[in-house]
Amino acid sequence: MSLKSLHQVIIFAGFTISLIFAWWCFTSPDAAGSTGYFIAGIVSILVAIAFVAYEFHFLKKTRRLIIH
Repeated sequence: MSLKSLHQVIIFAGFTISLIFAWWCFTSPDAAGSTGYFIAGIVSILVAIAFVAYEFHFLKKTRRLIIH
């Protein structure tokens, strides 16, 4: 596995984990009426969006490189 592929897998894993965490924050029985869980869920969604933006930036940047 190349370094570029490994980087993509790690970014995808971070994206997935942040969405799972957001889902947990919004559906946890402890979260009913809790502002802290709501804020954590929103921040987690923003982090997931940042992961996607970073992945696009990374792919655009490495398109010109020859990495095996």
